[in-house]
Amino acid sequence: MPHRITDNELRSYLERIAKPNLITWLMRRCQEDGKLRASLLDLATPKENAEALASEIRDRIHQTWQLAKHRDGWKMALPISRELDQVLASIQSLIEKDCPREAEVLLVEFLTMAEDNIEQVDNSYGHLESTCQQAVTLWGEAWAQIDPRDTGQLAILVYEHIHGNNYIIRDEIIVKFAKALGTQGLRTLQSRLKGDLDKLPRLDPKKKGDFERTRITRWLKEIADALDDVDEYIVLVESEGQERTEAVPIARRLFKAGRLHEALAYIEKCSSRFASSESYDYRRLKSKTLVALGREEEARVVLWQEFFRFPSMSTFESILELTPDADTAEARRRAAELAECHQSPEQAAHFLVQANELDRAAQLVQQRQAELSGASYSTLVEVAEALAQTHPLQAWMLYRILLLGVLNRARSKAYGHAAEYLMQMDELAQRANIQSQHAEFVASLRQAHGRKSSFWARVKDDS
Repeated sequence: MPHRITDNELRSYLERIAKPNLITWLMRRCQEDGKLRASLLDLATPKENAEALASEIRDRIHQTWQLAKHRDGWKMALPISRELDQVLASIQSLIEKDCPREAEVLLVEFLTMAEDNIEQVDNSYGHLESTCQQAVTLWGEAWAQIDPRDTGQLAILVYEHIHGNNYIIRDEIIVKFAKALGTQGLRTLQSRLKGDLDKLPRLDPKKKGDFERTRITRWLKEIADALDDVDEYIVLVESEGQERTEAVPIARRLFKAGRLHEALAYIEKCSSRFASSESYDYRRLKSKTLVALGREEEARVVLWQEFFRFPSMSTFESILELTPDADTAEARRRAAELAECHQSPEQAAHFLVQANELDRAAQLVQQRQAELSGASYSTLVEVAEALAQTHPLQAWMLYRILLLGVLNRARSKAYGHAAEYLMQMDELAQRANIQSQHAEFVASLRQAHGRKSSFWARVKDDS
């Protein structure tokens, strides 16, 4: 059988071609492949011709949005976003050629056209929003390379754009422009926003937060983070009466700043309701802080509490790091027993196979199969694959649950996976010596789901 040509071999073949021949071939292909032509322009256009390259890119922006004006233009969100992604790659090449001013002008036009035309297409899957948010990221990068730049004027620009963010396109623009703004620009923006906040009515603790006050506070928090000003962040949180609900975010920032005792104090302030909803982050941060303070035994207790809530290998590995070697075996036994009793049999089985406790995992599947849900397909597939060699019967049971989860819900898009599950069951039935049980199951499957012809067609194709 001939071997596949490697990239190195292809390179050597290209090096043997005379350059004029290669150029002729590329130019011929460019006549029918606009994307290839655009990529070659990005690669080959020298800096001194950046203005001409920018003109080419501008034309592509306008041509792309013409797709929205077709009869079925409202369906064109994904094709438009793919074209615009390549446009952004071209603008990125301009920045890399040290032409940030040309790139900045293009990005303004890019975003203006997007906001003018985005309503014409069905963007319910968010394809265009993510593309346009990437454009804002590049916009900030372009401004960061423009030198000299007036950071005071740039702060005004950012101020105007955060207030006109109608399509969430400009979310996090402060973060994306932080490098370009620098400390002086961020302070200018901060001062203006604080002035706006001072003009609003004081917060009434008996009422829900005011929208305008909430978003200005959010912007000021982003500025505080960009300036690494933990104290300013805390002042903002406390001025809005959020110190209990935002105790974990404050503690995270204090921990990063090396202010460990203050971080732990804020963790302890966290309201029980919020600590529960942010349990993983709360307990992990608390344990890391305790370890940094040299209180490892307390940290281990916190991690065991987290493991009891949600048995995961990552939490258990953190527990083992704080466990003396002599106690490791006992820790493994305790973890397995806690997992077996967990309310989610899927998560329990997943942990047990990750911990190489295959016998325990198989026993759990056998005893709690009625509780297992095919909706947890990624977890159960991983468990089934782990048990297939040593416990084929329990692996067969898991594939049965997965298969019925697809067919009972008539999830036609997953029929291909369902056919694979049935094929795996056939192999496992032979190894587990349960061929008659498997045959009975297939017969019942045909009786209950015989009319799902697209599924059975896939079974026939795979057999």
